[in-house]
Amino acid sequence: MKCRQCFPFRTIYAYSLIHFALSSSYHNTQNWLLLSLLTLIWGSSYILIKKGLIAFTPLELASLRIAVSFVCALPFAVKAWKTVSREKLPTIFQIGIFGSGAPAFLFALSMTHSGSAINGIINSLSPLWTLVIGYYLFSIGVTASKVAGIVIGFMGAVVLVLGKTESAFGSLTGTDLFYSLLPVAATFCYGMSTNITKQKLQNENPLYTTSIAMFMIGVPATVIFLAGEAPAKILAGTAWFPLLSIVALSVLGTFVAWILFYRLVQRTDALFAASVTYLIPIVAMGWGFFDGEVLGLVQLFGLALILAGVALVSKKEV
Repeated sequence: MKCRQCFPFRTIYAYSLIHFALSSSYHNTQNWLLLSLLTLIWGSSYILIKKGLIAFTPLELASLRIAVSFVCALPFAVKAWKTVSREKLPTIFQIGIFGSGAPAFLFALSMTHSGSAINGIINSLSPLWTLVIGYYLFSIGVTASKVAGIVIGFMGAVVLVLGKTESAFGSLTGTDLFYSLLPVAATFCYGMSTNITKQKLQNENPLYTTSIAMFMIGVPATVIFLAGEAPAKILAGTAWFPLLSIVALSVLGTFVAWILFYRLVQRTDALFAASVTYLIPIVAMGWGFFDGEVLGLVQLFGLALILAGVALVSKKEV
């Protein structure tokens, strides 16, 4: 790829990146750090799920994922139960179900029948669901720039994922419809969780709410895990690498990531925080780059669209 051909797209990319940083109403180093960490963690989660599915079924993987997160939450849960108001517990339980419980099972099951292309595209529906749910259930105002940002960002994610592999369109047409709808349901759950957190848990400590949520869903998940064949696989010593992948996914991708995400929601707004799903494909491309893949014009164009879309979503209205 010649530099002369790359110049217009590099210019667009640089301009979008600068505009993304300067036009945001949340121009704060900590906010961008949180967004970057979430992008890195969740952008790596798909490869960890894929490696975990080598030895475990979707039900085993999801229940183990939540169970490990439950163990991580235990040291903080005792103080959290004493600090958080009992009136908030039903809301926190909803956060546990929508934010971690249901998506863990839905994505694990989906990835046994659908490729990374379809999951990457559908995961980018989270900001759209956040906007729609916020508008209809919580009467949150929607501006034209935010709608435009959602559409442009989603288009960028589609371009980015489809442009990564020549077989992407084939994988889309051959994917079973049922398993394609599972990640759609998961992104709906994310939209619900994000809005509930912003509207009802704005002033709560994210570490405490996450710990209680993981405790609530972790107990039944642990029972499901122990009742299955997964413990025998682990004791047999034949699933250590998949196990380590799931542990990393649980600690970083579930427990730590959701604490960071809820904190970001409190510091900014639900739609801006949900825009992290547009940035996740960039991390996936980074994994591909270190694996010898080369970025082309299509990928650069997709990146420019994503950054432009997020800039519009986070733009301050005057």
